[in-house]
Amino acid sequence: MATFKELTTTFSTAVGPRRYILPSLVLAIGAFLDFFLIRYGLLDAESPFAFLPFVLGVILAGVLVLWWLLDYAADSRSELKGIMNIEEALDGLSTYFDEGTQIFDAAVTGDAQLHEWDTRRRAWQQAVQEHLQENFGLRERNMFRNVVLLQPHVIQGSHNDEHNRKRALTAQQLEKIRDTIIRYSDLAAKRRADNT
Repeated sequence: MATFKELTTTFSTAVGPRRYILPSLVLAIGAFLDFFLIRYGLLDAESPFAFLPFVLGVILAGVLVLWWLLDYAADSRSELKGIMNIEEALDGLSTYFDEGTQIFDAAVTGDAQLHEWDTRRRAWQQAVQEHLQENFGLRERNMFRNVVLLQPHVIQGSHNDEHNRKRALTAQQLEKIRDTIIRYSDLAAKRRADNT
């Protein structure tokens, strides 16, 4: 169970500055109507309905506060759902990162293996691009897809120059995936911290 301080902080966040203005205004209008109706004889002060406008004002103020609390709860729930969606997408991206690392590290000793390796690499690239566009947008997909390699590094274990160049591109693409995972993990952690 939450502490009293946590409850009051949540209430203050949910209702905001309106917690002072509108309920007080509703109560003041109810009290004024009550006074006006009794003062000018429109309502008998001894009748059971003498304080009806004031009671209606209190009920209206309570309904407003409840409405704001429900609105806050709905917003918090949708924010948490968004965070969970980001985390699920990051889990999928982490799986693609592992698969890409396996492709990068795969041993290639002949031209036939190079062709199989390149087919697997292109299928991986396409799957990553689709995942990025679906979950993170066109910007992230383009950052992954449009990697520019000015001068490939010499990577030990490459079969030939073409294999070395494609491994260097794969390494850069893996770095882009890593950057995306870190950036969105930080964003999800920040949102989660802001939401609690």
